[in-house]
Amino acid sequence: MTLGKGLRYAVCILCLILPAGTPHASQSAEVFEDGKYRRKECMSFSDLKKVSPTREIKLSPYGGWMAKRAEATGFFHVGKFDDRWWIVDPDGCFFLSIGINSVNLPDRREEEPPNQEDLRWGADTMEDLRSLGFNTLGCWSDAEIVRKLKNPMPYCLRWNFMANYRKIRRNKYPATDQYPVIYPFDPEYEAFCDRHARQTKETKDDPWLFGHFSDNELPLREKGIVKLYLSHPKNDPNHLAAAAFLQERGRNEPSKEDDRDFQRLVVETHYRKVAAALRRHDPHHMYLGTRFHGLALNSPAVFEAAGQYADLISVNYYHRWTPEKERIEKWAELAQKPILISEYYAMAADVGLPTSSFGAGFPVRAQRDRAKFYEHFGIGLLQIKACVGWHWFKYRDGKNNAGIVDPSEKPHSVLTQAMKNLNLRAYAIID
Repeated sequence: MTLGKGLRYAVCILCLILPAGTPHASQSAEVFEDGKYRRKECMSFSDLKKVSPTREIKLSPYGGWMAKRAEATGFFHVGKFDDRWWIVDPDGCFFLSIGINSVNLPDRREEEPPNQEDLRWGADTMEDLRSLGFNTLGCWSDAEIVRKLKNPMPYCLRWNFMANYRKIRRNKYPATDQYPVIYPFDPEYEAFCDRHARQTKETKDDPWLFGHFSDNELPLREKGIVKLYLSHPKNDPNHLAAAAFLQERGRNEPSKEDDRDFQRLVVETHYRKVAAALRRHDPHHMYLGTRFHGLALNSPAVFEAAGQYADLISVNYYHRWTPEKERIEKWAELAQKPILISEYYAMAADVGLPTSSFGAGFPVRAQRDRAKFYEHFGIGLLQIKACVGWHWFKYRDGKNNAGIVDPSEKPHSVLTQAMKNLNLRAYAIID
């Protein structure tokens, strides 16, 4: 992969700012919808107004903005300063998490320690990603490689608490997989969380660890949730929890309000037990939540419950060409925590991989349309003071064109240039 030399500590950029009012759309991208390509309007740098000459933006080793500071704790944390949420890096610099998911070698066996060839790949890839203005390795990235590098990059870990617990639960409750729910009410679950979280001790003192995702895209639908839990066998703890919930309310049939409140109880119970276990074994690093998606995003209760225990709210955000400013701000208000867009992307048809039949990202005609989408979406997110970053899905093409490089690691240069243009200007645009 050849993307140019990385800039670790400073970048020279044009200082840009959005003009007053809503930027007009100056260009469009071709998006595949309803069986044909349609034009989608895009914001671009032509919608930005230059307000000062070229100047230097100094970055911390972690990629934070050295001109803006808060208390340094030696680890990443979040805070609200004036009216904007920020991540604060270990040196105390304001930090916007601009990340890539799945930065890994597809053929490396996770149980084996990285060899020298793996580490050379890691060092080169980190340098290339920095040159594009990325500062975080998102979900599914190879932490074992990055932790051994001389110049690492902030990285995330994902633990799959509920998925691992389900494997154990099947032995006692064979019908477990018939139900699209989670099982935080099991009396065994809290002890499982404690055992599972012991693995975090290995990285608890690492300042480069951005934080922990406990799970990914849990089934948390609101409509009919009480009846789903009641449909379990009568000796199942989750049936018993739903039955006790209804009995306390003096009802035989759940109402919409009951579904909403029981969903809140489900999320609160899961997050409380997981957060307690993580913080018992790793008191230093952020709990990044469970990467909400789909129907859960329509439920205020999930944000209210998760916000009590997570440090930020992670959202896998699809099927929106433009970030919904009011909606994202509402999520943060409900949770009283900032929002991280933990997954999104667009995939193009010009590389010969499936688009309309695979993946949740926007299918577009060509790499130029992916580039326009990244620029448009990022400018939109930078206007949202509750948003503390975004992680593109993903690094390398696989079954579709989600990656920023192809399977041989040749970059999709039109896309990566657009990423570089926006990423290196992000702090200046906010400023």
